[in-house]
Order: sequence, then structure tokens, then C-alpha cells
Amino acid sequence: MNTGDQARSAKWAAFQLVKVAGLTLAVAFIFVASYLGLGVWMQLQSVPDIASLQSYDQGDAVQIFDRNDRLVFSFKGEENRRRVALNQISPYLKAAVLAAEDHNFYQHQGVSPSSVLRALLSNLQARRIVEGGSTITQQLVKNLFFEQPKRTLERKVAEALIACDLERQYSKDQILEMYLNEAYFGNGAYGAEQAAHYYFGKPAAKLSIGESAFLAGLIKSPSRLGNPANRNLAIEQQLETVDRMLKYGLTTRLAANFARQQELVFWKHSEKANAQPITKYPYFVSYVMDLVQQRFNPGEIRRHGLKVFTSLDSEAQEIAETTLRRGIDSAPAGVTQGALVTVSVKDGSVIALVGGTGDFQTSQFNRATHPHTAGSSFKPFVYLTALEQGVLTPESFIEDSPLTVKEPGRATWAPKNFDSKFLGQITVRDALVYSRNVCAVRVTQMVGIANVIATAQRAGITDPLDANPSLALGSSAVSPLEMAGAYATFARSGLFIRPWVLGRIEDKRGHVIRAYDQPVSRAFGPQPTAELTDMLREVVTRGTGEGAHIRNLFVAGKTGTSDQAKDLWFIGFTPDLVTAVWGGNDDNKPIAGAHVTGGTVMASIWRDYTKAIYGNRSLARSGLIRLAKTVDKRDTPQPVLRTPPAASADELSPSTEHEDRIPQKTARRQPPAPSRVLLKPQQARLDTSANPPPQSAKMGYGTPAAARRDYAPTPAQDSIRYKF
Repeated sequence: MNTGDQARSAKWAAFQLVKVAGLTLAVAFIFVASYLGLGVWMQLQSVPDIASLQSYDQGDAVQIFDRNDRLVFSFKGEENRRRVALNQISPYLKAAVLAAEDHNFYQHQGVSPSSVLRALLSNLQARRIVEGGSTITQQLVKNLFFEQPKRTLERKVAEALIACDLERQYSKDQILEMYLNEAYFGNGAYGAEQAAHYYFGKPAAKLSIGESAFLAGLIKSPSRLGNPANRNLAIEQQLETVDRMLKYGLTTRLAANFARQQELVFWKHSEKANAQPITKYPYFVSYVMDLVQQRFNPGEIRRHGLKVFTSLDSEAQEIAETTLRRGIDSAPAGVTQGALVTVSVKDGSVIALVGGTGDFQTSQFNRATHPHTAGSSFKPFVYLTALEQGVLTPESFIEDSPLTVKEPGRATWAPKNFDSKFLGQITVRDALVYSRNVCAVRVTQMVGIANVIATAQRAGITDPLDANPSLALGSSAVSPLEMAGAYATFARSGLFIRPWVLGRIEDKRGHVIRAYDQPVSRAFGPQPTAELTDMLREVVTRGTGEGAHIRNLFVAGKTGTSDQAKDLWFIGFTPDLVTAVWGGNDDNKPIAGAHVTGGTVMASIWRDYTKAIYGNRSLARSGLIRLAKTVDKRDTPQPVLRTPPAASADELSPSTEHEDRIPQKTARRQPPAPSRVLLKPQQARLDTSANPPPQSAKMGYGTPAAARRDYAPTPAQDSIRYKF
């Protein structure tokens, strides 16, 4: 072959290569375009006719049902939203919103390519998202028609197409008016009028330039910036908005200087702007609504008209509210608030949740879902760690004697017992039964703080736990909801189910749009949890929790009293239910009295509540509880070693109450051949060299199964899934 033929052959090969590459790219482009087009078409199918947008249905009620599908409460959509015409909104607010969100609003046709490019360059330069390219029209479309969390390419294309269509059918002023009436400003305030009243106690027409810049700055992150705790960040955003107003010629320099110097006076109130008074089970209902609002944006709620089916048992909730209110009313001086959570052992459902007593409208802080110092109620995690490692048994001996703890960078600490006494050598069982502080610290030294934290996390605790020596005594804060869930893991012989309140969510036509299943995983082996449960049972039969004892009913649990009695706890379980009860006050003030402990105050509330539950025949018929005569130690998931004789619920009665007491040495259990693990009095250095495992990701109760993960590998025989 001559040189000319070779050149032609090379050109032909190159042509064929380019041809194949071009065809491949064309096919790929067609495929991607078809896929994108199909995705955009599917997005557009859920959008109503925008020609009637101004008369668009502003929302059906959100209905909340209990576990028996009975209606509990209905939120009447957004009837409290105050819609006003554009001429009834301060020109300062209009200018501030344009400066903060879309200064080219009156120039583009729904989409602003220059804004998209500018945002892209800013985000690349900052290496994080600092600016968005969406126009006000696109934001209005997103708020009205699309799910907030989704940020897909087809969604963005659909938003742009609808925004352009919206611009063709409505004037700029009409679009701006709709946007200002739809925008969310935090704290339940939707729309400019409602936000003006909520934050400044005045109509939107009378907002000053400084107030307007503050409100416009909230739109970027309303939940975060609207939080009073982040007021400094909101003021920074306000000043940035003022600068943008001046930069884009939307105000004068004189007005901008006035806005920077103006001292904002915020309106004082105790509830959210659009708060509809909740007349029934307010803490449970408000918690459910918080979860719903985390999962659906206002447009979705308005479009679907949600029906939320929950785990609540209305009769148990009634009993819980009544018992807690009576218990707090009769509690010692200083105990002014309380919380109660009950979780089903069988499936992890939260059947009752009370976040406080008194008028909900004046005190909406939910004490059942917020953390409090755990005190000695945390000690079971310490002892379970030792039992699981095999370094101790319930009959091992441990020294209850003076101890000095030294740790690099910390002051020397000498833990003391509640009674300021030391008992010498006692069994591990007695150390937990009588809640001896020094013994808990010694056990933590043996097993390591990192391992104790890991145990608590595997049981279900996600609240932050500090890796310091006092953690053994419960110095970290945990919510009653999480404590109830963690103790339920003990009651199931080590099986973990995250407590849940959301069962399924339907739209107004009855179509299921979200369903939640409950994965089960093995967190601990049956043997160590059975040993722990047996010790917790003796806490109630002869120890600090004797005030919770109910005759002829299996009860196990643990008391807790934080420093200066600021937090009082009792967490106990039967074969059917786990209930955590907390008491204290909202000012975190010390509670005086030598006999004010979790074992005397909260244990009696727990006992009264549990007696009322087991005396309710309808709860037994529903399968939530088994009457005492049907409780058998062989029934799963009851992890008991010894069960008292059966009796009917009518025979249940309390034991004699008394304050935390010291065990008599003559009454000490003497096993035939105990393991003798002696911890001598000494100056000890607490081993925290091992880094604690990373905290589990905070997971909301009722999250879809796909978003959750198990804490430990699940053996095949324990791979169980409940569906509701």
C-alpha cells in the first residue's frame, strides 16, 4: 500500500470514529432528553391550572387520628393567614424583598439566566451554597406546587416552565402580591401581614425600613433566623439586606443610614403566629404537627389535605394527663412541671405523651421531647456494659468506699453517695438496687466511658453524651422520649425499635402518600439484658424504686435524681409498656428537701398511672396490655427471670413507700460461688484514652425506614419487621 492509500485509509478510519462518536452522543442526548422530558412531564401533572391561581384552594384541614383511626384533632388549614393587597404592604418591605431575593424581578420573564450564573460563580468561589438563582416567580411556584426537599434537574426545569407561564398570565404586581402573601417568615407566620403582626405588632402597611429589611432577611432561612436564640444572625442578615437595597437603588443613603441605626422593638407573645388553639392532647398533637411540617412544605399540606394516623391511644393519653397533673399538683414545693411518655414493648409505638401540666397556650415547651439531666436513671447503661463485656456478674463484689478520680486537664473529683456514707464491699446487684454512686463510677472505670456511651447509643439514646467521669452518674441530659425507648430495649431482651408516632399519612382522597414501617435490630444479647432486668426488678421490690411496686405485677425500673434534685425521674416497665416520668421546674432551680427524690415523687406518679392503665379493660381488649393473670414469663418479648404469681387487675395495689434506704449487711445476697471482682479504694485515673464512637445521626421519630439505620448487625433469627 502506497503513502496515498495509507492517508486515505487513516482519514476513513478517523471519519468512522467521529461518526460512531457522533451517533453515540446523539443517542445519549436523545435518551437524556427523553428521560428529562418524562420527568418534567410527570412533575407538571400535579400542578393545577394556574389560570385560577388567585382563587386557588388555600388548604384543607390536617386531621390527626389515634391508633384506632378515631379523629383526635383537626387543623383548619391556614384560615389564620391574613391576605392583603399589594397597596396594603409597606413599600419598604416590597423594596427589601426585591433586594434580598430578586432585584431584577421587573426585568426578567420568570427566569433570570444572569442570576443563575451569578449564583453558580458565588457558590463555586465560596465552595458552598451561599446564593440561590431562583427568581421570585420560581419561588412562588415552588412554594405552591412542589415538595420542598426535592432538588432534581427535572424539578428545576418544571419550575422554570411554570414560572414563565405564570409571567404570561399575570402581571408583575399580581405575582409579587401573591408571593408576599405566601412567603414564610418563621414561627408559623405566613405572609407579610401575619409576619408584621407577629414580630412587630403592627400591620404590614406601617412597617419601617428597618423592620422591612429584618423581615425580608428572614425569608432565606425562616426557621433558623426566626428563632429568638439566633436574633443576632437575623440582625446581620437585616443589615446585609439594607446594603443590597442601597446597592440596587431601592432606597436612599439617608434611609439606609436610618435603618442601620434603628433599634427594633419586637412584639412579645407566647405562641406561634398562626397557632390554632389545641384543645385536646396538646403536647402530643403539637409534636405530631412538628413532624408533619418537617416532612411536608405548606404547598404540599395545602394540596393534599393530610390525614395523619398516629400511635396514640386516646384512653392511655387521658389517664396520663390526669395522673401527671394530679401528681405534680401534690408534689413537694419546687416541683412545678412534669412529663410522661409511654412506649409499647411489643412494637415501639408511643401510646401516650404528655409534655407538661397547666395551660398549654401559656407554656408550649414540650418537656417530653426535650432533654433533662438523667441522674441515676442513666446507671443501667453502665452496668449493662459490664455485664455484656463479661467483666462482672450481678453477684460480683465491688467496693463502696472513698474514691478519687484524676483526669488530665480536669480537677480531681471525689464522687459521693446520696447518703454521704460508704457500705464497703457489696454485690453489683446491691450497688444498682440501692443506686450507689461510687460503685457506678468504679464500674465505668473498668469498662471505659467510650463503651458506656456506645451502649447507651445502641439502646436508642441519640442526645449528646459528654465523655467525662460524671457521666456514670447521669450528668448528661436525655429526653423522656429517648429514655423510654432505651429502656424498652431492655424490656425486649435487647431488641431495638425506635419509638414512633407516625403510622401512615393519607391525602384527602384516602390515598397513602407516606407509610412508616418499624425495623427491629438486635442491640444486646438476651443474657446480659435478662440479668440487668432482674436487677432492675429488685430496684422496685427492695431498693430505691420501691414506691413504684405494684403487687402481683412484674415491674422493673430505675430512679433518678440529679444534683440538687433539679431533675427527678422514674423509668419503669412491665411486660407490655415502658413509661418514663420526669419532674422538676422550668427554671432549673434546686428543689429543697431531704426526701425529694425520683424514688419518692416520680415513682408514686408512675405507680398510680400504671395501676390505672392495668385497671382499664378496654386497653386489654385492644391488645396493648395483658391483664395480670395472663402475663407469663414465657411470653415474648418479656425478658424476666422470675415472675410473681398472677392476679387480676382489680387486685393490683401499691407496696409501702419509703425513702431511698441503705441495705442491711445481714440481708446481702450470698450466692454459693460468686465471682469476686474486688475494686480496692485507691486514687484512680479514669481511662478515657479510647475515643468514643461517633454520635449516631439524629433521627426523627416516625422517619421512613429507608432513612434509618440499625445500630448493630441483625442476626437472621432476629430479623423482624412490624408494619402498621
